[in-house]
Parts: sequence; structure tokens; C-alpha cells
Amino acid sequence: MVALLREKTPTENIREMGPALAILLATLIISTFITEFTFTFGLTAAWKTLFRFLRLSLVLALPLFLLPPIFAGVQGFLNRGNRQLVRVQEDRDTAIHPLQTWVLRPFQGIGLGMLLATKFLTFLQLYGGTVVTAETLLPTGQFQAGRFLMATAITVVVSLLLSFLWALDDLGVRYYNRKTGEVRMIGKYVGLLLPIVFGFYGIFSLFDEYDRLQAALYIAQMVIVLYPPFVVFSVLHNRYLKSREDKLLARLKAAQDVILADRGAPAASKI
Repeated sequence: MVALLREKTPTENIREMGPALAILLATLIISTFITEFTFTFGLTAAWKTLFRFLRLSLVLALPLFLLPPIFAGVQGFLNRGNRQLVRVQEDRDTAIHPLQTWVLRPFQGIGLGMLLATKFLTFLQLYGGTVVTAETLLPTGQFQAGRFLMATAITVVVSLLLSFLWALDDLGVRYYNRKTGEVRMIGKYVGLLLPIVFGFYGIFSLFDEYDRLQAALYIAQMVIVLYPPFVVFSVLHNRYLKSREDKLLARLKAAQDVILADRGAPAASKI
């Protein structure tokens, strides 16, 4: 993670992660000097907020280094029979786009995390006999090993899934059917809005015992906590991808530089 941050100057880091740092700074000021915000208040809020930000950013970023072995492991399943991974050069895009980096991908990650948390808590309620309430999600101010492990596991799963799909999308890797000539995006059914809508709806349903305003306030605080780490994750993912692009493509064994004049026609043969 540190190596990825050092790839750019401090000024470039601030510019690319600007919204995340601005929200983090505002959270620190409000929580420390004004009122309870994101579940902490006072001088302890300063170090707790920073520690939480660094911990979540680290847990999200470290799984990036597992992408090469993951790519090597799945390529045998994807490159089979008439199916072949190809790299469509016209779809390759490894640049940082503000809308994508600061809005779409962070909220996709937050929504997916909330969706997984809701499913996990529902599982506990159905099969473990545990009563799931809003207090199960809200921080208590004290360290709880079970909550910590659950949050870490969900964060790692979200990181691995999104980094895998984002990498394929940014590198222009598509699924090509030799027989039909059809080219598809991998994981297109995961979508962008699906995890956001269902994730936020699932979390909101856990706050039935609160009025809507209070429930919305709690969820907004959770989003504010998660937003900065996911922006950092999105930026670091972009840098990791640029620095290891050739290695990742080699692990996928994707046919490179395929140009499609017509998406309905077979790909140009470098396969």
C-alpha cells in the first residue's frame, strides 16, 4: 500500500483522493470539537477516526496483491472449449475518472458491503438463533472480536470481488465465444446499481425500531465512515493495475489487442 502511494507525489495523492481526504478532515473536526459524529466524540474521536480509516483502507488494499494468483486460478475455467478471454483494445481504460473513482465505485463497494452484511446477519438470525437488531451494526465504543472479524471478512470479500471485476473491465478483458462470435463483459449481472439499491435497502430494513429520520441518520454516518477508504481503494486499484498490467494479462492468458469492428462479428484472430 505504501509503495502504491509513493508512486505519486503528495500533491498528486491529495488531488486524486481529494473528496476522501476532505470528508475525513470534516469528520475529524466535527467529531472532535462540535458534536458526536460517526459514533465518536471528543479527543478520542481524533485517533479512533484516523485508526478506523487506516484499518479499513489497509484491509481493502492488501487483497489487490492476490489478483495475479486469482487470475491464474480462474483462467483455466474461463478459457475452455469455445470460450476464450480476449482483450478488446478499444475498451481498455486505465485512466482515473472523477465520476467513476469518487462516486460510482465507492458507492458500489459500500452497497455491496452492506448487502453482504445484511445477508450474513440474516443467516445468523435464521440458523444461529441470534436476534439481529440495529445494535448489531452500530459501534459500541468497545472492541468486540466477533464484530471485528465479521467486518474484516466482509471487507476482504468485497475487495477481492470488486478488484477482480474492475481489473477485467479496465483492461478491456471480455468473454469471447468462438462459435457465436459473441463478446460479453464478465460479471455484467453484478451490475452497478444492484448492490447499491439492495445493499442500502437491506440495511435500512434492520432499523425498523427507529423512526425513518433516525435510521437515515445512522446509515448516513455509516456511509461517511466507509466512503474515504473506498475512494482510496479505488485509486490504489488503478495504480496497481497500471503497474502490473502485463503480468495480469499473462496470468489470464487473454488474447491481446483484439479489435472488434462490429460487436456482433467474430473477433479479429489473435486467438
